[in-house]
Amino acid sequence: MSTTQTLPTKIGLAKAGIGAGLMGGFALFSSFFAIDQMLDIPAGTFYKTIGVTMGVDDASAIALGFIAHMGVAALIGAMYLLASNIWRFFRLVTVPKAIITGVWTGLIVFTLAFLPIHMFVMTPIMEVELIITDVSEFNLEEQEALATLLFNSDKIYYNALILHIIFGAIMGFIAGCILHEDYSKEKRIGKIW
Repeated sequence: MSTTQTLPTKIGLAKAGIGAGLMGGFALFSSFFAIDQMLDIPAGTFYKTIGVTMGVDDASAIALGFIAHMGVAALIGAMYLLASNIWRFFRLVTVPKAIITGVWTGLIVFTLAFLPIHMFVMTPIMEVELIITDVSEFNLEEQEALATLLFNSDKIYYNALILHIIFGAIMGFIAGCILHEDYSKEKRIGKIW
């Protein structure tokens, strides 16, 4: 009697990816507040800058920034698992392989999404908020925080790189654990791949 292995469906992969992405996103949640504290700016400034770019202000901007961040994390997770299943070489057959490909994904997202969005969307909006003080969505303390963020862009890029790597590693670890049984009989290249 032979047993055939059934691989995960696209919907199953997308659901697992959403879960893995959300776990990675939640793992970084407190890190954003830690960066705010490290720069001695009001807690939630990072999330507020995201919300303001969407036209919302005050506490609603922080909440919308958080929701947007978690939505993107879930989307990245779903795309990560769907893409990993397209090519056999990238299938997450082991947890270490999933962690490695998750870190690659984090680096790709940092390079192709975070850097352009931060440089060409967020930074210009923060600069405008500092120039037009009479119609700004930020109070004086928050404008000082924005100035601190702009002045410390090198620290932002460095910390964002580290956080994207951590996000990818956590997302990959969770995805590898979720899919471990599904790929238990999949042929491996070496011990990890």
